[in-house]
Amino acid sequence: MVSGSVRTPELPFEKVDTDLTAFFESAYQIFQIAEHAAGSVERYYNICSQYVKLRFAGSALIPSLTRALGHLLVDYVDSPSLTVCIWDDVSTNTHMPPPPWAGLTVLGTDGNFRGVYTRRGDVRGFCDDRILTSYNWDANALSIMDKKRGLALYWTYNASRLPSYESSAPLRTIFHRWINQFGFQFIHSGAVGTPDGGVLLVGKGGVGKSTTALSCLNSDLLYVSDDYCLICTEPAPFACCIYSSAKLNADNIKRVPHVFPTMSNIDRVDKEKAVFFLYPLFAKKIVSGLPIRAILLPRISSGEETSLAPASSIEALKALALSTMSQLAGAGRESLEIMNRLVHLVPCYHMKLGTDLARIPHVISGLLGS
Repeated sequence: MVSGSVRTPELPFEKVDTDLTAFFESAYQIFQIAEHAAGSVERYYNICSQYVKLRFAGSALIPSLTRALGHLLVDYVDSPSLTVCIWDDVSTNTHMPPPPWAGLTVLGTDGNFRGVYTRRGDVRGFCDDRILTSYNWDANALSIMDKKRGLALYWTYNASRLPSYESSAPLRTIFHRWINQFGFQFIHSGAVGTPDGGVLLVGKGGVGKSTTALSCLNSDLLYVSDDYCLICTEPAPFACCIYSSAKLNADNIKRVPHVFPTMSNIDRVDKEKAVFFLYPLFAKKIVSGLPIRAILLPRISSGEETSLAPASSIEALKALALSTMSQLAGAGRESLEIMNRLVHLVPCYHMKLGTDLARIPHVISGLLGS
């Protein structure tokens, strides 16, 4: 496996006939070898009242994959719902062999061959009802889960080469595919509010979600997310916090100086988004979840004031679904159905963001109060 870029395949595909369970077992055996060589380190987390164990072979990946989850850390749990085994080749001196799809292509319905990888991380043709696979090109990271056993594997070649964004939202493909069984959907959205209710901030990158969410840390509003959160629609719409991190374009850092002390990659913001780990500095502002009272579609404007205008459920669904489904391997019809239910259960608004960031939380508070 090597890092690179590919175009997202556009055509449907057929499952390739291979023994995915055998591949999972062989990869798990390699992890156990790595664990024996480098030592075992375990961490436990409470995600939406379900418990997860992260089982590391050695300590190389702990800083990268746990900082954004620090607010969810709990003591030892006897029977976690999910166990994720994590390792890299370099620090454990092991070697992950090529996967069964190495070098393969998929024949499209037009007669042309397409690659097995999609831009969002799917491994086309190599998932079944039990074994789910994904591969992140930029991080050179493989995620594979055995749903029946509640066991997942996360492998990368070199822990020191993980991109910063992987640290800000670690294991998101595994968490996304695991949490669905409990009625939750992983979405690309910010969320802020009060204990009585909050708003989702939806849209593609660059529309102002992160700036809005981070500006609320300097107000009476509470923080759930700026980029990814978990939602459910039963018994009522609700948003859960999963990561206590945030990302921001470098040219917007000066607009939220109160979060500057939490920046982790100040030496690389000329090449990538600034990454902030808000916990523990903002521990009192980060909440486990909020009822969803409205959906906001932010967009940046040149005016000073922030204003709201009604948006249709179709506009909200388009903004939420396109950005979510383009980023999460495995997101499909079930994910779309949950998001469709959500946008029809709560009111939706366009939010034109003014240059006076201090006014943004007041506008959101006013909406929630009304």
